[in-house]
Order: sequence, then C-alpha cells, then structure tokens
Amino acid sequence: MRSKVFFVAWLSLAAAALAQPAAGPKTNLLEVPNGTVIVSKSSMYNNTWSVLNLVDGSTEYGWCSAEKAAFPHIIVFELAQPHAIAGVAVDNTGDQGSKYSGISSKGLAVYGSNKSATEGFTQLTSFEAQSGSRKEVSLKTPVTVQWLKFVVNSNWGNADYTEIMELEAFGQPVGPAPKVDVTGIYQTNFGPMRVEQDGTKILGCYDHSEGELSGNLNGRVMQFEWREKGKRSGPAIMVLSMKGDALNGFWYENGQRQGEWSGQKGGNPPQCKTAQSGGIAEKLASTGKVELYGIYFDSNSATLKPESEKTLNEILAVLQAQSALKLLIAGHTDSTNTDAYNLKLSQQRAEAVVAWLVKRGVVASRLTAKGFGKSQPVADNATAAGRALNRRVELVKQ
Repeated sequence: MRSKVFFVAWLSLAAAALAQPAAGPKTNLLEVPNGTVIVSKSSMYNNTWSVLNLVDGSTEYGWCSAEKAAFPHIIVFELAQPHAIAGVAVDNTGDQGSKYSGISSKGLAVYGSNKSATEGFTQLTSFEAQSGSRKEVSLKTPVTVQWLKFVVNSNWGNADYTEIMELEAFGQPVGPAPKVDVTGIYQTNFGPMRVEQDGTKILGCYDHSEGELSGNLNGRVMQFEWREKGKRSGPAIMVLSMKGDALNGFWYENGQRQGEWSGQKGGNPPQCKTAQSGGIAEKLASTGKVELYGIYFDSNSATLKPESEKTLNEILAVLQAQSALKLLIAGHTDSTNTDAYNLKLSQQRAEAVVAWLVKRGVVASRLTAKGFGKSQPVADNATAAGRALNRRVELVKQ
C-alpha cells in the first residue's frame, strides 16, 4: 500500500514539473530588449563585426577590433537605469579562433560609474577571459552603477585582431526607471527619421523608400513595424539613450535580422510626413492585420500589465466604431520553453485580451482567441532582440 501511495505522489510531482516552464538563464542587462545603449567604442572592423552585436543576446554575431588597432580596446555601455551589478561575463564562443589563431579576448578590466558615460568610473573587477568559450565572474559585493566600461587589455596572441562575441552583466534595478520622450528628428543609416510619441504609442517616417513606422515604447525600448513603398515591411527594435540623443537597434525582414538601425538626434528633418497608417483601424483596412507591441504580460503569465491599457482601449474603440468588424486575436511567443508550454501560454494570453474586451461590452462572438506559440516568428529566435519581437499579439480581420 505504501508503494502505491508513493507512486501516486511521484506521478503528481512529475505532472506538476511538466506544467512548469523550463528554467531560463539569468537576465543579461547588456541586451537591446533590456534597454542598453552602446555609448562609445575605441574601434571596430566593419558593420558586419559591429560593436552593436555585443548587445543582441547571441554569440551568432560578434565584435572585432579594427585591423592592428592598439590595446586597450574600450567599450562603454549605458544601462536602462541604475543597477546593483553582481557579476559580468565575456563570451568568446563562436569567434574566428580556428581561422585567426589567438583572436579571442584575454585580459579584461570592468569599470562602473553612476555619474556619466565619461566620468566617475571605478574598477569593479579584472580577469582573464577564456579562448573560444565563456567566462563569468561574480563581484564580492554588488555595486550600483548606470554605466559600464569594458577594457580589453590583451588577446590570446593574434597580432592583427581581437574578437568578442558577447558581453554580459547581471544585477538588480535600483529605484524607478526614468521616463523618456522619443519625439524628435534623427539622422540614421536609413536617412533622416521623424518620430512622434503619444504616451507609449509611437509613429514616424524616414526618407528611405517612403518609409513609415508605428509601434510602442516600453521604457526606453521601441518595438515597431516598418513599412516601405513596394509593400516591404518587418519589425524593428531600437533603444533611446538616457539623454535622448541616440538610438541603437536592429531591423528584420522575412523573419531574419538584416542589419543594425541606429542614429543621432538632430540635423535636417526628413521630407516625409509622419505615418498616416499607424492606427489600428487604418492598418486593418489596408493590410487586414496588425502586429501589436503595446500589450504586455507578466513573465510566464497571461496577466495583463497596466501599461497595456492604452493599446487595449484603442482596440476597443475600433470595435465600437465598426459594429460589423470581427477579429482573430492571435497570441505569439518566442522559442523559449517547450512547444506545449508556449502554445498554452499564447492561447491564454489571446484569451486574456478577448476577456478584457468582452468585459467592456464587445460581443464575444465577434472575437476569436488563438495561440500560435512559436510557430509564426517575425524575427529570429537566436537573439534576445529577435525573441522580444516574436513575443506579441496580432489582430487579424475576419
């Protein structure tokens, strides 16, 4: 009898374990979705081996110094807000060590400042990185900083180049996150760009193939859809610096990262006008669907966050104005965790949006909730930036 009771208890524990998401890695603060901006770098080889690759959350892409650039190589990061830093890591996994012997970074020192990107730095740690692999070090005592400076003093022997595939930092936020306004003119690698902000909603345009953009701002992170003449479109993610003077990020098309999208504030305005099709009603009328980045949930949860209210109210207003409109509310996740877990979570999140709308008077028969899990990505799941864009809600006209 005791064995039978034990077996039943074991089955219950196993079932409970299967219902939980797989344990995820620690949050790397030095990633675009977490609001990090690269303030400066001493050199880089080219745009393929851009310093921005250090904040994409993947070792698929990396940074390489300019040819024969002298040590030290210095890279300064601005965090989304002050953090109590508990540890850092350097990842040389996947660099070109097999082709260029000794190219991995070796001797590093890390400094932190709570004053500015150029002043007030004190050394947090120094260590030796591992050739072709990852090295993580913990601080004896967490130190609160907003800027981190990584100084590369040596490599493993290559006379021409030094590479790093990813830099990481770990810690807890200190105090409230600062509020920013992204409104302004920016000179980007796709021409002058105008951005206008209304609460968390952003609209804009840029002088490249009559480009338009629309999406949402979460903290200092913009997630939006870009559209160009000829019906080209895709998602993008960019981060605004604390001073509001710079944007760093990536753009995607056909589910793959195509390159970086960055710019500096100021200069001549673009010839274009702000996006005219940025609203939900306009997008549904022109394309029949809308990618939404303004609906947020607690992690591994279908509980809607308060900052989702503006976007939810915009959906509600469209449904109230168009009484015959029927919508599919589609939930999408990234590839983290199991397929079954992602499918269930995306279904629950779609149902949460439907429930919110029905509670406010929308007839339930006008709405259909469907979760797609990770099956319909709009960006790659290999990077943190791509995964952030894949976590979304989509409206589809029925």
